[in-house]
Amino acid sequence: MCVQAEQLQRLEIKAALKLWHKIIPVIKNNNTFVLTSHINPDCDALGSELALAEYLSGLGKKVAIINSDPAPAVYRFLDPQSKIKRYSPKKHASVIQTADVIIVLDASGNWKRVGPVGQTLKQAQAVKLCIDHHPDATDFVDLAVIDTEASATGELIYDLALTMGGTVSKHMAQALYAAVVTDTGSFRFPKTSPQTHRITAELLAAGADPLYIYSQIYEQYTAGCIRLKGRVMESIKTTGGGQIAYYGLTQSALKSYGVKSSELDGFAGLGQQIEGVRIVIFCQEVPKNRVKISLRSNGTVAINQIAVAYKGGGHPSAAGAIVSGKLDEVMAEVIEKAKALLETNGGA
Repeated sequence: MCVQAEQLQRLEIKAALKLWHKIIPVIKNNNTFVLTSHINPDCDALGSELALAEYLSGLGKKVAIINSDPAPAVYRFLDPQSKIKRYSPKKHASVIQTADVIIVLDASGNWKRVGPVGQTLKQAQAVKLCIDHHPDATDFVDLAVIDTEASATGELIYDLALTMGGTVSKHMAQALYAAVVTDTGSFRFPKTSPQTHRITAELLAAGADPLYIYSQIYEQYTAGCIRLKGRVMESIKTTGGGQIAYYGLTQSALKSYGVKSSELDGFAGLGQQIEGVRIVIFCQEVPKNRVKISLRSNGTVAINQIAVAYKGGGHPSAAGAIVSGKLDEVMAEVIEKAKALLETNGGA
């Protein structure tokens, strides 16, 4: 190793220790852990939970993963032993109340972001930690590690394990590689960095299988889902001089194609394929007269400020929220907010 590379490695080690120095003692000095993440967990949330759970188990800790919503079918290949449990007050209340430490992954903001399990977690006497890469509030926990420069929470879990002197197993590598590849949009989103590629190289060396992971995530769609995607793409409209693409999806359309909401991963980015589009708005009807807003940008506009206005959150280039209202009315309101945002970012 050359002198320059050695110096870089020492700097990275020092930075990692500074990042984790408050959380590592909490992990070392406690025995029972509960891990959780946001509602409708994505691959970064699930992969981070599974990898951290395996690492903690290897340290002799007792670990439970409890989420409000089940893992989408497309990601269950990462959890063949079904370690991730869906929250049940009867089954899990005592597990949560007796935990030493609760770790919220990929879900800064507030307890509402983790869904129904959040209220039980909030009331627990455990030390509460948050590990995330979203630029949202962390005042709902005792300690937090937030690195908004990380492309995925999976990057942070890899960094934590190595900072503590651990190694990454093949199963951990699979989970973390899937987390990173999905949250970077297959390494094309703005937060993809040289460090991202260095980490994924190490995950490949540890046994992650990129062909298998890609096939499981992107080549297992149902025929109904593909046909629905075609219908949605045909419905895309543009405004703001072609810089805003918008489209919606009703519950009746989902039912007619036999598709579940958990199968819509990637639909929010369909409008980004159109030349000249800077902002994408995808609004989906969800139960209880609510609308799920998904926002994307090409990196030139920080659309998370729109999500925050609806008490949501996310990244400058990918954010969202869930609000009460009718699909058409919510869509129209969000479009006006997007137009106003463009006016302050180079004009619509």
